[in-house]
Amino acid sequence: MTSSTIFAEIKTRRVFEEICEQIRDRLAEGTLKPGDKLPAERELAAEFKVGRPAVREALRTLEQAGVLEFQKGTKGGAFIRGGNPAMLTQSLHDLLLVGRVSVENLAEARSLICGVVIELACVRATEEDFLAIEENIASIDASTDLYERAEQGVLFFRLIAESTKNEVLVILINALSDILRYIIDKTGRTARPELVPLRRAILKSMRMRDPKKSKKSLEEYMDALNRSIMRNTDSGISKTKAAKRAAKVA
Repeated sequence: MTSSTIFAEIKTRRVFEEICEQIRDRLAEGTLKPGDKLPAERELAAEFKVGRPAVREALRTLEQAGVLEFQKGTKGGAFIRGGNPAMLTQSLHDLLLVGRVSVENLAEARSLICGVVIELACVRATEEDFLAIEENIASIDASTDLYERAEQGVLFFRLIAESTKNEVLVILINALSDILRYIIDKTGRTARPELVPLRRAILKSMRMRDPKKSKKSLEEYMDALNRSIMRNTDSGISKTKAAKRAAKVA
């Protein structure tokens, strides 16, 4: 695509932010679409009437945000991405690492969003969805591998979210589940066979199209799971502090 008329001259102090905003605006309008290649850095600088460093900073910012991707080679350059939900997971992960959000915040948010998801799933889920969830529960019950059980546990909620037919809810559930799985990996996995009957209770009430009962079963499940996560997290923190104290003494 050409760049002759789609951008306007920049007149603000924070130039790179205005460039980012204009590119995002063109995406919202449909002027730019996933897969489109942006003009070369030199051409963009001339069109925006700014220096190339400002364009370079804007493109780097959009790459970090998951809007752009850079490809190498003679036909390479800056391309509009099709969207990367993993960026949300990474952002939450980073906020957790710097202490902006807590494990408690994440666990609570996941429980609240799952409550909305389960109610909608009771209305929209198909028999095919129910069969997929049933197969998932059977896989968890049959597996003795902790890693496999954890993976299937994350998939359990992904399948419920997918049955709502709402992609935003799927992205949110996936992001929160992936972060909590990371926490569990760091603090230690344990087998939780008592969760399998709770999963079956959730599925049973979903098949009955009973949002109230489904949500109640889900709350029991999430309470048990969150208690385990917090207990392991506290234990992990205590071990880390003890190790640091021992290192100082040594």
